[in-house]
Amino acid sequence: MESQSSPLNVEMVLVLGTSGMLLLVASIILFIYLYQRKLLKKKLEYQEIEDLLKREELKSAYAMLEGKDKAYRQVAEELHDNLGSMLVTLGMLSDTIPKKKDEESRNRLAGKISEVAARATEVTRRISHSLHSEALMHFGLKSAVYELTDALNESHSISVSTEVHLDRDIDSQVSLNVYRIIQELINNTLKHAKASQVNIDLTETQGHLSLIFEDNGVGFEKPEEHEKGLGLKSIRSRIDTLDGQMTLQTGKKGTTFIIDIPV
Repeated sequence: MESQSSPLNVEMVLVLGTSGMLLLVASIILFIYLYQRKLLKKKLEYQEIEDLLKREELKSAYAMLEGKDKAYRQVAEELHDNLGSMLVTLGMLSDTIPKKKDEESRNRLAGKISEVAARATEVTRRISHSLHSEALMHFGLKSAVYELTDALNESHSISVSTEVHLDRDIDSQVSLNVYRIIQELINNTLKHAKASQVNIDLTETQGHLSLIFEDNGVGFEKPEEHEKGLGLKSIRSRIDTLDGQMTLQTGKKGTTFIIDIPV
């Protein structure tokens, strides 16, 4: 009986071994397939994020140009309709003075000239104020940051809380670099930090622009070793261009970037 069962046992072992190998190969193939699908899904998500950031930057650029064009038209109308006519009036009154022989008439004309000149000064002041009004000087950076974070919140990629407080005119080149720094910080957070919440605080005070960017992600132990992979090198380069400084605080409960730029 033993001599007859031995080949049978060997055959069963071979069948079971072959089946196990096939099952293992199938499992490996399935794992590779699922892993590739996961990588593809992640790649598509990252692409969507990058497309969103690019769309928001382009939309902000168009909005900035449109806002500036509107402001310039208003200033041109004010110059033509008000200040221009006042200057013409001043010229006419000045030409009339030599023709007046009596002192009373000349004094009356001088009073009118003084009155028109005062109104022209007030119009000039108003135009100057409008050129530096809050709506115009903050149209680019403030609006762009809020539109970007609103778009991210609507996409449900991450929850973003934003506070922007600007009390003075910000140079356009500084505004562009700060906006792109925020873009890169958001992009890095979405790709690497596994964060669900981001807080952005942008404030201008006492000649300095302060940007505080916080996330609740995993953080990293040695930021100097990840500058290239996490885009920190590009961010630092922009900050150096603006003669600014960056402080980085990171740990298990998240990462905080504190950026100070003189304006």
